[in-house]
Amino acid sequence: MPTNVYSTSTVTTRQGVELFLHRWQPKPPLEPTARIALVHGLAEHAGRYDALALALNAAGIELFAIDLRGHGKSSGERAWVRVFTDYLLDAQVLLEACATTPPADTPLFLMGHSMGGAIAALHAAERGSEKKLAGLILSSPALRIGSGTPRWKTTLNRIVGTLMPRWPAFSIDPALLSRAPGVVEANRRDPLVHHGPVPARTGAQILAAMERIAAKRDLIKLPLLVFHGTADVICDPAGSREFEANAGSTDSTLEMVDGSYHETLNDLDRDRVIRALIDWTLVRADYARTHP
Repeated sequence: MPTNVYSTSTVTTRQGVELFLHRWQPKPPLEPTARIALVHGLAEHAGRYDALALALNAAGIELFAIDLRGHGKSSGERAWVRVFTDYLLDAQVLLEACATTPPADTPLFLMGHSMGGAIAALHAAERGSEKKLAGLILSSPALRIGSGTPRWKTTLNRIVGTLMPRWPAFSIDPALLSRAPGVVEANRRDPLVHHGPVPARTGAQILAAMERIAAKRDLIKLPLLVFHGTADVICDPAGSREFEANAGSTDSTLEMVDGSYHETLNDLDRDRVIRALIDWTLVRADYARTHP
């Protein structure tokens, strides 16, 4: 018997991109005490967060997420983005869907994983004041390239991203995501995960976004939670340390998960990480309700 309510819908952007929206609600009569808008990472999709949604819903937290353009069930060329701002527009669509869903006063948190973490961080820095957000949550955010990518390849990607934008720059090895074999195998079998190469243009846009975030992170004043695995070779954990230390928030928490790979929410310590995420969110949601 389902313990939550899952629904989907589609939203068409002004650019004509059809985005696939996911919503996981606590099963009635449990009312949500907080709401999270989740932005997934590069080459994956929001449907992979179903297990997280179950845990959040059980704690009274509602979860919204979209498949970014070119990902999952959304339209668009796979893993391709012309400018990183297009991803920010997708995140804006997600936040508007949350804001227009009653009850409107439910505390809303913006969360992003990996590249989605970069999207969320950049939104908070550049547009965070436009929407009333109760906090920012970053999971292994793409703020610095990990040790698994040689520096020469990063430099080459910047150049080729302009000259040959659709050149196959890199792909993501599922074995680097988690120490849990079941997670790795499920990723390999998932037809909605993009297993092919990522275009150079997309890689170059991610690198440029990292620079934009570094220049504007002091503008982020929201309550901030960052968690990152110490054994992540896809996104450098040092990027999260530096970001948290230099963000403008006066309420920031950094959780370094010892030994965890890139997906701390799907690794061996996931139960502890999810529990910490829930506890942090509920405390800030309670504060947001009592300090409107």
